[in-house]
Amino acid sequence: MLSQRILNGGMLTLLMGLSLGMTGCGDPYKLVPAQGVVQIDGKPAGNITVQLMPDSLRGAEGPTSFGTTDATGKFTLRTYDGRDGAVIGPHLVTLVDNDEERPAQGKAPTRAPRLASRFAIPSPKGISVEVKEGGEPLTITASAR
Repeated sequence: MLSQRILNGGMLTLLMGLSLGMTGCGDPYKLVPAQGVVQIDGKPAGNITVQLMPDSLRGAEGPTSFGTTDATGKFTLRTYDGRDGAVIGPHLVTLVDNDEERPAQGKAPTRAPRLASRFAIPSPKGISVEVKEGGEPLTITASAR
């Protein structure tokens, strides 16, 4: 009888612990569809990695989203854990040219970079965008200089 009570009490404790542990397990950050185009010096730029980091200094929180542009400069964002979209709010943007020439040590590049290296570093003085509820397309502009 006593062992049955202990077993029932243990089972009840286990179930309560599981139910409490599962509350709040949902994602606290709402993602919205996010896509757009990257232009370098006014022209669509293909094979650019676009990364949007929520700007915590301006109140945004959540996961970073990224995407790679196609030949027409268009991209669609997803989070690093594979969910589509980006969180609503202000974001700092980084751009990396996947076609950038990377010569061997001691060798000079044979062509000028099409994207200034400063765009690869997130900065409040750099590129920023606002992701809005309606999922309107983003236009990100950069330059070679």
